Order: sequence, then structure tokens, then C-alpha cells
Amino acid sequence: MKLKGIIFDLDSTLVHSHVDFPKMKRRIIKLLESNGHPPGTLSPTDQTTVVIMEHTEREWERQGKPEEERRRLRDAITDYMNQGELEAVETLTEIPGVPEAVEKLMTKGFKLAILTRGHHEYAVEALKKTGMHGYFDVILGRGETPQPKPYREAIDYTVRRMGLTVDDVVMVGDHQIDYDSAKNSRCMFIGVATGRRGLRSWENETPPPVLLDSIADLPAYIEENLP
Repeated sequence: MKLKGIIFDLDSTLVHSHVDFPKMKRRIIKLLESNGHPPGTLSPTDQTTVVIMEHTEREWERQGKPEEERRRLRDAITDYMNQGELEAVETLTEIPGVPEAVEKLMTKGFKLAILTRGHHEYAVEALKKTGMHGYFDVILGRGETPQPKPYREAIDYTVRRMGLTVDDVVMVGDHQIDYDSAKNSRCMFIGVATGRRGLRSWENETPPPVLLDSIADLPAYIEENLP
């Protein structure tokens, strides 16, 4: 392939964040259960927010919950997520060598994008704090793609915004969700081992075929393997 663009995940790929996701999900689950969701069917540790919301939408459909009430609960959930992420900006740190690597890729002429399930404002603030804000052509956060990762529409929409196709890009991330998103879009994928759960970030602890220690190693890998 002739590589023209790179799509990055954000948390644990480009930056080390300390968002308390279990706490965030516990608040969401408490809200849902207090509004009629069957207790004990959602988990803050074993389910991602995407899975929690998929279960929730199916349950709302089963219950025939009015759309106005669904919209109110979705807005409240979004507020919980936004608040938790923005609170974490203060303690966010860069992954060593990553800003320099991203700058090098930018100067080589690659189109760069961020595709995250986090809040757009959080992504912008994270990049500003780590000196990378000006490096990216496209930044897409929660609710800014037709479907979130790992659905195919997430990467398909991102590459269109980049003015490219899936054949022109590689997706880079630290988690199974990123890998699944790439597979669903038939997009090349490169994993990095900077995830907060290490190999447990990959389903069944089986990492993708290409796994780098960090984004810091990405320019050299591309130069050697994707000239």
C-alpha cells in the first residue's frame, strides 16, 4: 500500500489519561437503573460504555420507553461522560517520545486524524496540554461519527473527512476496540503496547499481528515497512 494517512486513537495511544471509567460507568448504571433498567444486568467493569448503551437501547425498545425520556437520559449520560473526561485533563500526561514522533509524521506529509470515543473538547485540551494540537487534520470525538468505534462507519466517515479511502490509511490504537474497528472497515491496523491493561487490552490476550512498544516507534516502522 501507499500510505497517505494515519488514524490515531487518543487515550493510552497518544496520551496517558487518568479518566476514572469505572466510576463514570457506575454513575451511568445507577442513573439507568433508577429509571427502569433491570438491576444487575449492566457492569462497570466488564462492559464498555458502547456495550452498556447497546443493552440500554434494546431495553428501552422492549419497554416502549418514550423518545422524550430516552433523549433526556442520553443527554444526562453524555454530561456524566464529558465531566469525567474534562476533570482528567489536569492529571493527563504525554507518552514519552510520542509528540516528537507525531510531529515527524506530520512533516513527512501524512494526513493525521484522531478518532476517539471521548468528548471532542477533551481531545482538544489533551492535545494542547501535550503540544500536539496543531498536528492533526481531523479530530473526531463522541457523537461526531455516524456510529462509534468499533462500528465500520467510524473509520469510513473519518477517511472521508481526510479526503482519503481505507486503502490509504492505517489505524493505530492500544485496545481491542480499535483493532475491531479497523477489521470491520477492512483497514490496516497497528497496535501499541501502551494500554492501561497491557495485553489484557486485547481480546483473549491475543495482540494484533503488528504491535509496537509505543507510537514513538511508528515513524521507523513506517519507513521500513510502508515506504
